[in-house]
Amino acid sequence: MHRRVLAAVAAAALFVAAAGAASAQDALSIQNASASILAVSNGQRQITFTVLLDLNALPIAFNYHWERSDGAKTAPKVVRVASGAEPSYRLVERWTVGGSVDPAELWEKVYVNSGNTHLVSVEIRPGADEAAVAPAPAPGAHPAYLRALSDLRFARALLSGWVNPLIAMQTQQAVGEIEQAIREITAAAISDGKDIDDHPPVDAAWDNRGRLVRAHELLNKAYTDIDQQETNPADLGLRSKALGHISKARQDLNEARTIVHWL
Repeated sequence: MHRRVLAAVAAAALFVAAAGAASAQDALSIQNASASILAVSNGQRQITFTVLLDLNALPIAFNYHWERSDGAKTAPKVVRVASGAEPSYRLVERWTVGGSVDPAELWEKVYVNSGNTHLVSVEIRPGADEAAVAPAPAPGAHPAYLRALSDLRFARALLSGWVNPLIAMQTQQAVGEIEQAIREITAAAISDGKDIDDHPPVDAAWDNRGRLVRAHELLNKAYTDIDQQETNPADLGLRSKALGHISKARQDLNEARTIVHWL
């Protein structure tokens, strides 16, 4: 009789432990993973790897790191998500490669740990065809961000297609800030699948003042589109950085317009 009681107690303990482990395993899970490609300066391409986590228990703390096909590893990062936050979290990693490298042969995967939960994503690979990796988004998906991307590319073209030595420093700095803003938006997995040089044609008849005024208008529009409520905590930092780069670009254009005004 005594043995049967001990066996029953032991079985119950094992059941509780197993249930606790199962609960811990369900604390978070990987919803999906993707990769997109963006052409950057000097013929290079930036691959953005994205993993979306489902947070099934809040609050939660977890750590993660990325490993990639060339053997490199990122340092572990710790994330703490408070109660009441969005039940998902986006992990983003960027890898810039030369134009001679075939992105289809590269991959990254992410390792996520929280208590007894240990997740490893599949090898996330961009396709050989960039259009297949970064398709046009479904209608209604982040329309304001997509408008901002279009306006930022056009503003960059207006400032890159001509050289005025008197305001070269200001315009070059503005172009750099615009490119950084584009990267931050794309890092949030918000992309229309277009190259950075895809923009409406620039009217060759526009003079210096016309280009500066139009570029400034486009930056104002992009800022307004991005400066909206963001519900995904993973994107808040990226949005803030993009807005900061656009603000700096506008400051550079203000200086350039002041100089041109006195020419």
